[in-house]
This record gives sequence, structure tokens and C-alpha cells, in this order.
Amino acid sequence: MRDIAARAQVSTATVSHVINESAYVGPQLRERVLKAIQELNYHPNWTARSLRTKRTKTVGMIIPDISNPFFPAVVRGAEDVLNRAGYTLLIGNSENDPAKEENYYHAFLQKRVDGLLLVASPTVKPPAYLKQHNLEEHPVVYVDRWFPGLRGDVVLADNVGGSYLAVRHMLNAGHRRIGIITLPLSLPGGRLRLKGYLQALQEYGVPAEKELIREGRFDLHSGYEQTLALLRMKTPPTGLFLSNLVLTMGCMQALAELGMCFPRDLAVISFDDVDWFALMRPSITAVAQPAYGLGATGARVLVERLTGTANEPRRRIVLKTELVVRDSCP
Repeated sequence: MRDIAARAQVSTATVSHVINESAYVGPQLRERVLKAIQELNYHPNWTARSLRTKRTKTVGMIIPDISNPFFPAVVRGAEDVLNRAGYTLLIGNSENDPAKEENYYHAFLQKRVDGLLLVASPTVKPPAYLKQHNLEEHPVVYVDRWFPGLRGDVVLADNVGGSYLAVRHMLNAGHRRIGIITLPLSLPGGRLRLKGYLQALQEYGVPAEKELIREGRFDLHSGYEQTLALLRMKTPPTGLFLSNLVLTMGCMQALAELGMCFPRDLAVISFDDVDWFALMRPSITAVAQPAYGLGATGARVLVERLTGTANEPRRRIVLKTELVVRDSCP
């Protein structure tokens, strides 16, 4: 920094203010400092700086399944916002395993991240480490999945509204026997997507039938096996609503095995949309979640916590979903 100050003909305090953005520096002086930094190829020692400032300008993010196309889009949204704010993002893939998630949590804290973005693994009760977490020291923002009763900001998509749009569309297309394969109903997201399904049926005066409601998991095989179970009923459904992308892929596998296709044999709508749904023939009707927006909004809320610009003690932000109508349920 002394070399930069000598090259730019300013004080070391001015160099420090430019690098740390700790005080106003006029544009001409700032430009001289930045030019000297570039000429000398200076890179701050972040380890030394973190010991002084108690901040590392890093954020940890734990996601449950990197192979699911939904989550890379969430990560990209978070990364773009954090990069613009001067933060580096560290990623951990829990593979829907609570133990692996906890290992990443402790590893990130040991690396002294400033805050955390968490897409939680599917557990009924919040883990003990989250109950004991110090939010004042390390803010946490829950993205897409959350635990009722825990402190911390929450950013999620409109689970009820998205499901309602999908099932209403099927009802308007003339279907009255509509099945659903839900996410685990022990989780808030699973219950909310079922709630939207039930609201649409009630609005149209169609009674909900227990045998048409099948509980799935976060894996392709449960979508496959529950689709087979529904189609082997004495009076199978004419429409099927899948509560996430992986369940939809399992449904597609079951239909292919049975020599069936949509919409000829079964109308299908997925909660989750991906680019290749539009490329398939027939293409797949889907509820589009704002995956990028979930990550970006979660990161923005976290930065506001880290910089002290958030006013509310706890925020719950719900982002809109939309129905993209294609061939599988025109």
C-alpha cells in the first residue's frame, strides 16, 4: 500500500479508503490510486484483512441436489448478486442428506464466512445446530425450503398459487379425475403445493379423492412408482400434477414403460420448468418457478443483513410463479 501511495502521490490513508471504500475519495484521486493498483498488480491480503475487520467477504451456500437443474439456476442468481456486492460464494452440495448438510455448515463457519444461504435438506424438525445458530454473528437466509418457527429470513416461490394455477388449467380443459404426486407432506412446501391442488378442486366443486393423492419423495423412483400406481387404478386419472421436476421425470419413465404418451393417454403438468421441456415432442406444460430470482433475492436480503441496511427483524418474501402452457396439457 505504501508503494501504491508513492506511485499515485497520495497518502496511505487515501489508498486504504479507496480499497476499503471506508471514506469518500474524489474521482481524480481515486482514479490515480486505481491506476497505481493496476500497474503494480496489487491484490489485497484477504486473510490479514479479515483478522482486522472480522469479515471475509465470503458467503456459504448449501443446496440439496446439484444434479437437479433447478438448483444451479438458484446458485447463479445468488452468485451474480453477491459478486456485484464484492462477495465470493462457496457452494456445498448436501445430496439431501442432513448429516452432510451439517458438515458443510460447520466447515463454512470454520472458514469464517460472513453469512449463509441455505436450501435445507428434507427433515421434519429443524436440526439442533440451526436452533443454536447465532444470527447476529452469521445471518442466515432460507431459500425455497425453510423451517417454521426458526428465526432467519425466508425467500420462496408461491407454492399454493402455482399449484392452483396448474390444477385450474386441467379443470378448465375438462379433466375431473386429477391425480397429484406430492412432495413429502411432512415438509411445508409439500403441504402448500397440496393446498393449491385442493383449493382448485374445491372451487370447481370436484371432490378430492384420497386415492388420487400420492406422496412422493425427492427422487425419480418415487415419481415412477406412484405414477404406475395411479395408472393401474380401476378408474385411473385423466390428468396428473407432479409437484417437482424429479417427480415429473419419474412419471415420464413410467409412461414410456407402459407405451403411453401425453396428452393422448394422460394430461401432465409439472411444478418446475426447465428449458428442455419446451424442446420435447410433445412439450411439457409446467409451473415456472423464478429459480434465478430465488437465489438473487436471497442473496440481496443477506447482503442487506451483512451491511446493516435491513430494517425488519425477519423477512418472508414470496415470489410469483406462472403457468407455461404446452402440449402435455394444452
